[in-house]
Amino acid sequence: MGEEEAFAMLKFLMFDMGLRKQYRPDMIILQIQMYQLSRLLHDYHRELYLHLEQQEIGPSLYAAPWFLTAFASHFPLGFVARVFDMLFLQGSEVIFKVALSLLGSHKPLILQHENLEAIVDFIKTTLPNLGLVQMEKTINQVFEMDLSKQLQAYEVEYHVLQEELLDAPSTLSQQQRNAHLEKTNSSLRQQNMDLLEELQVAHAKIHSLESSVDGLLGSEGQLKQEVRSLEQERAQLLDIVAALQAQLATLDPPHSQSHRTPRDKHSTH
Repeated sequence: MGEEEAFAMLKFLMFDMGLRKQYRPDMIILQIQMYQLSRLLHDYHRELYLHLEQQEIGPSLYAAPWFLTAFASHFPLGFVARVFDMLFLQGSEVIFKVALSLLGSHKPLILQHENLEAIVDFIKTTLPNLGLVQMEKTINQVFEMDLSKQLQAYEVEYHVLQEELLDAPSTLSQQQRNAHLEKTNSSLRQQNMDLLEELQVAHAKIHSLESSVDGLLGSEGQLKQEVRSLEQERAQLLDIVAALQAQLATLDPPHSQSHRTPRDKHSTH
């Protein structure tokens, strides 16, 4: 797309699809999304959910970049393009569907890892290396899933729980609650910083590739100029050859004079 068309599509995603809400400073929407994904795992993949809970691995440790970048931060470009296609068709629910499908299809491999570092590293580095078959399987699963009712229910559930935490007397002191919230926000901020660094690296690579393209285009232009010069020289040489041939054609051929040999003269006599 051109710049204006691309910006119009970005605006459509941010405003019409509502994605801009998850980039607000308080990051409340992103926290709700992390809760919704956790509940989906609980309902659809209980064994995996319990394994992650046992290691104290919440979705914010691995899934925040998926939601903030629509999987563009870690996954192959071809897969990301398919996600964007579905995003335009079905809205932000697609991110939940893709995340749930990916985690479910890799459940046996995730269950093999027994500590936080190994699990998070697998989900962040190994899981995104999708083959074509796995990619198509994930896309097909996404089209078969409908999570709209669960997502609405989980969002209401999240707000109810938050209200109960605020209204009911808690065993945690206000300071402890604030520390917990600060820890959660700190984790999300760190995710944003990591994404920013990856974005800067990507921009540097793009700049390098653009410089290479400019250099190649310059070389191509120079080669084209040389080809044109050679073609002109060839045309000139062909003209010279044609002129020489014309000159040869206009010259009188040498007159051959028949000479009789003495033997011929004797035979006449």
